[in-house]
Amino acid sequence: MEIPEFISELKKEHVQELDVRPVIAGGKDPFSIIMERVKALEDGQILKIINTFEPVPLIRILEKQGFIVYVETISEKWIETYFFKPKKVEIKSIEQDKPEESNWETILHRFKDKLQTIDVRQLEMPLPMTTILETLENLSDDHALFVYHKRLPVFLLPELTERKFEFRSHETSDGEVELLIFKA
Repeated sequence: MEIPEFISELKKEHVQELDVRPVIAGGKDPFSIIMERVKALEDGQILKIINTFEPVPLIRILEKQGFIVYVETISEKWIETYFFKPKKVEIKSIEQDKPEESNWETILHRFKDKLQTIDVRQLEMPLPMTTILETLENLSDDHALFVYHKRLPVFLLPELTERKFEFRSHETSDGEVELLIFKA
């Protein structure tokens, strides 16, 4: 990856640092914290996120909004991702409404004999998302993927829509979500 100009001209006072490793280690999704920080950026400022992996879905979303991104791997468990906000970048909300639960049982019944099931609750990020997307690549058009997850995966939802999948969620308890993903 070529080093962008903003990195070579980096000034400490223009960088806001956010280490999301403790948030993830605590079992929480750092999405809302990250988006609050992104929305607070002024033109010419940089958000540096420290994580244990490259946040590919976040990178895609913010690049589409005009951010310039640079990723630097410090060590196996220390990845720094720089998000530079050029002038006149308008931050669009990427939070989506939760999918309807009202027809959960109907959709579940529709695919009752055509379900592939995976459990990603014990996987570390970003493995839940990559596992789901890899499984969907081999899913028959007339089948659905039933996923046991710890939370509603907000970065996955735009990817599903882009790949022409529909999804429903069903919260079974605090920290337990079931997803049903199928071809639109």
